Amino acid sequence: MAYRLEHPFSGAVYAGLPDGRVEVTKDGRSGIFDMAGRYVSGELRTADPELIRWVGSHGYSPASRHLAGFADRATAESTGADG
Repeated sequence: MAYRLEHPFSGAVYAGLPDGRVEVTKDGRSGIFDMAGRYVSGELRTADPELIRWVGSHGYSPASRHLAGFADRATAESTGADG
């Protein structure tokens, strides 16, 4: 699993899978959700869609930041360049 995070309110554990899906486990039950937060399989059928999206895309975040221009800004700030 690529990334794991415990939900601050429910205590459910959100674990990123290599294919971008997310496994959510709570009280011994688990479910798999796609990156849009839609249920795929398992006993647990509901979860926080925002946290699913965040955990599911966490492995891709450097590319996402680069595509959004954040990587360029961070580089400019750290080198003192004006961008």
